[in-house]
Parts: sequence; C-alpha cells; structure tokens
Amino acid sequence: MTELTAVIKAPGEKLLRVAVRHGGGVLSSVRMSGDFFMYPEESIDILERALVGVAVEEQALIGVLEYEISHNGIELAGVSAASIARAICAAK
Repeated sequence: MTELTAVIKAPGEKLLRVAVRHGGGVLSSVRMSGDFFMYPEESIDILERALVGVAVEEQALIGVLEYEISHNGIELAGVSAASIARAICAAK
C-alpha cells in the first residue's frame, strides 16, 4: 500500500500536511503535521487513530473528526475538521 500525501492551506488557517494509506476506500493510517496546534498534546494521536477504518469520504471524515473533537475536549488552532477531511480526500 502506497503512502499518499497532500498539503493544503485553507483561507485563514495554517499549513496542513497529511500522509495517508488506504485500501478499498477505507483508511488504514493517517499522519498529520503542519503549522497548526491541537490541545491537549495527544490530540493528533487521538484523531489519527480515530480515522483508521473510516471511508475516504469528506462527510464521513468530518463526522468522525467532529465527534472526537467534542468527545475528547480537543481544541484546534489554525486548522479545522473540514480542512483535515478535505486534505485526506485530496491526498494523491
């Protein structure tokens, strides 16, 4: 399985890089990096793990991200759930 990447910068947000692997349209791994911040510190790990097994479909990804952000009290600075989903879908 090849690692696919995307780099985006949505208006008003910071740079976001994603590296994903998927098979059959379902994510098997996600790595996020960039100029944004997430609190608490382990938030990126929480979101990356939550996305494994999710279909590479923007609304499905947004739903999982928004649930995890709310459920875990995650604060995003410089990036949004929609931008993360968009970047994952754009990874080539």
